[in-house]
Amino acid sequence: MNSPILSRIPRGERVLPLLLGALVVLIFASAPLADMELIRRPLLGMLMVVVVLSGVLTLGGQGRLSRPIVALGLLLFGIETYAAAAGRSSALTMAAEAVATLFLILLCARLLLRVFSHGRMTVRRLMGAVIVYLLAAIIFAIFFDATERLAPGAFNLGPDPSPTAPHGVRFFYLSVITLTSVGFGDLTPLHPIARSLVMLEALLGQIYMTVVLGWLVSLQIAHRPADLDKD
Repeated sequence: MNSPILSRIPRGERVLPLLLGALVVLIFASAPLADMELIRRPLLGMLMVVVVLSGVLTLGGQGRLSRPIVALGLLLFGIETYAAAAGRSSALTMAAEAVATLFLILLCARLLLRVFSHGRMTVRRLMGAVIVYLLAAIIFAIFFDATERLAPGAFNLGPDPSPTAPHGVRFFYLSVITLTSVGFGDLTPLHPIARSLVMLEALLGQIYMTVVLGWLVSLQIAHRPADLDKD
């Protein structure tokens, strides 16, 4: 028998608004506040846990990718919880980033299967496409952070308003402006690998927007009411 409490936990597409909200808070609110040293790294980690749990619940226990995503989500939940309680070492950070990258990539793949499935154009399908876009920004931010950690000076981070703040939170900003091809030039890649990652993200951002918009428009046209065709 299912627990009455567990049965009330939302799953599937009903969790998409929570996942989208958690991503918006993590990228556009928490990261800048952490860069200004108004909040600490453990809070960022716990927000990442909210993103993870939301992503796990979004799966609804269906699909081939569900089991590995849930397993990685639980592992990342354990790592971030331990790091918040015991402190974050360099090795623990690298482990968390590696698990988070695999988790987010598989979650993106699972959501893209839903976005590109046949059917009517819905708000939740559009929401899933936006979520994948934001998850891609987080994935590349993790790549940038790992590159800077392994090769110090790989990025020119410009004037730092808070020298003691972790550089990793600034890569959220770099990742978003690269993905959207804004590129203000205040943060720039210097290392060859860093440049390759930036070019790859910019290219994927343009391709994604073109393909997704084209697909969603085609769904809207294919399933529009018959009376509109008569007009």
